[in-house]
Amino acid sequence: MAEQENDVRTAVVIVHGMGEQMPLETLNKFVKTALPKFEGERHYFSHPARIADSYEARRLLAYRQPFHGPPLHGQVEFFEYHWSYMMTDNKLSDIVPTLLRLMLRSRRTVPWGLRKVWLIVWLVALLTLIVAIAIVVAGVKFEEFTLSGVLTALLGQTVIVTLLVKVAGQLGDAVTKSFVDVVRYLDRSPRSYNVRRQIRKGMVELLTDIHDRGTYTRVVVVAHSLGAFIAYDAITWLWPEMCKLHEGPIRGGGPEKLPGLHELHELARQVDEHPTTQLTDEQKTRLDDFRRQQFELWRTLRKRGNPWLITDLITVGTPMYFADLLYTRDRASFEDLVKRAELPQCPPKAGDQMVEGDQKPAGRRYGFNNKGHEVLIHGAPFAVVRWSNLYFPAEDSWHGDWFGGPLRPLFGRGIEDLPVLGNLPGRLAPGIAHARYFTFPESDGPDDMPTVLQKRLQLNIDAQLIDLLRAPLPLKETDSRPQTMRSITDPPEGRQAVPPESDEGASDVHQ
Repeated sequence: MAEQENDVRTAVVIVHGMGEQMPLETLNKFVKTALPKFEGERHYFSHPARIADSYEARRLLAYRQPFHGPPLHGQVEFFEYHWSYMMTDNKLSDIVPTLLRLMLRSRRTVPWGLRKVWLIVWLVALLTLIVAIAIVVAGVKFEEFTLSGVLTALLGQTVIVTLLVKVAGQLGDAVTKSFVDVVRYLDRSPRSYNVRRQIRKGMVELLTDIHDRGTYTRVVVVAHSLGAFIAYDAITWLWPEMCKLHEGPIRGGGPEKLPGLHELHELARQVDEHPTTQLTDEQKTRLDDFRRQQFELWRTLRKRGNPWLITDLITVGTPMYFADLLYTRDRASFEDLVKRAELPQCPPKAGDQMVEGDQKPAGRRYGFNNKGHEVLIHGAPFAVVRWSNLYFPAEDSWHGDWFGGPLRPLFGRGIEDLPVLGNLPGRLAPGIAHARYFTFPESDGPDDMPTVLQKRLQLNIDAQLIDLLRAPLPLKETDSRPQTMRSITDPPEGRQAVPPESDEGASDVHQ
C-alpha cells in the first residue's frame, strides 16, 4: 500500500520544570498552547500512555486537521515526562554552595536576569549584619538563637513576629521545593547521584520506547526550565548509542560519503563566526540555511537506515543560560567540558578536537568511517537536531523571567534564540513569568507564545516525511553495543510499523 500523509505520526515530548509538579499538569497546559485550533477548537483525545512507565501517564492524541487537503497540523501524539516525584529529601542547605558562587562575584558577571535579585540579597544580608551588630552592642538577651527568638527579643511577643516567622518559613519551603531541584540535579556529590541518575534514566527510557515502538516518523522534545537540562542530557546520552548505525552493504576501502555533510560543514563554519547577540538580516538567513541543512541531513540519515527520530529540541525559559555557574564553577571549567565533548554544542565542535590545545572551528570534521559508510561522530547530535530557545526576556533585569535567557553564548551559535515579546502584561511579572509560558493559550498575536511555539514545532510538514515511512532498519553489524542494549536496532523479526488506524477509534475519526 502506498504511504500517505495520513500515515505520518509525530511524537511531542514535554519535560516539565522545577517544583512539585502534578502528573499531567504541564502536559494539559502545553497542548492548549502548542496545538492549533481548527474551526474554533482543538481536536484531540486522551489515551493511556502504554509506552510510559507510569500508572498516571496519558498520551494526548490529535488527528490530522483537516483530514483532506493542506493540513493545519498532522497526526501528533503528546507525552509528558514527569520526574518531580523522584526529587525527594531536598534541603534548603543544598542551595548554599551555588548561592555563594552567584553572590561572591562582581555584579557585572552575574546572569542578566538575576542582577537586581543579587542586589536585593546583598542588601538584605547587609541589613541582617547591621541588626546582628546592634544586638551584640545593645546586649539584647534572647531565649534561643533562632529567627523567632531573635525577633521576639527585638520586637516582643507581637502578631508581626508571628507573621514574619510564618512568611520566612513559607519562603524557605518555596525555595526548597523549586530552586533546590536545579542544584541537586546538577550536583555530582553522592547525596544527589542516585536521584539524578534515576531522572536521566527515565527520560532516556521514554525516548527509547518511542523509538522502539516503530510507529512514529518524527520526534520533537520540548523542555521547560530545569527540564531543559534533563532533555539535553537524555539526547546527548542517547545519540552516541545510535549515531553510527546504518544499513549495508558493508564494504572495504574508503567510506561512502554522507550526502549533505559537506554542506553542513560549510554552513556550520559560517554560523560559528556569528556574534552571540544581535544578528544582522544576512546572518539570520545564514542561520536559517544551517537549520534547513540540519533537517535535510536528518532525512538522509533516516534513508540510510539510521533510526534516530528526534529532529528538534525546543527549550523554554531555561536556566541553562548560566549553566557555566551551575554545571561548573566558572566559564573556563565549562569550556573544558565542551572540549572533552561532555557538553555537545550547536553547531558541533570538531571531531578531531583534542582535550588540550587550541579550540578548533566548527565544521572541521563531523564524520568517520563505520563499516564502509560515513557516519556522524558521537559529539554531533546537533548536526541533525535543531535547537530553538524561547524565553520571556528580563527587561531591566527585573520584569520578566529571571531564569530564562539566550543560550548561544554557551551552547553554540547554531541555536535560534527567540525572546518572546508578546503576551503583555503577563510576561512582565517579575520572576513568576518563569511559570507562565503555557498560560496564554488563547493569545494569537505574531509575538505571542502560542504563535512562536507552533511555528517551531512544525506539526504540518507531513509531506516532507512521507518518504521516511519505509526507512530501512540498520545492520546489526554496525552496532558495537552489548546485545542487551539493542532494543532500538534489533526489533522483533518481521516487525512492521503500525499504521495510524490501529489506534482505538481511529477508523471512526478518519471516516
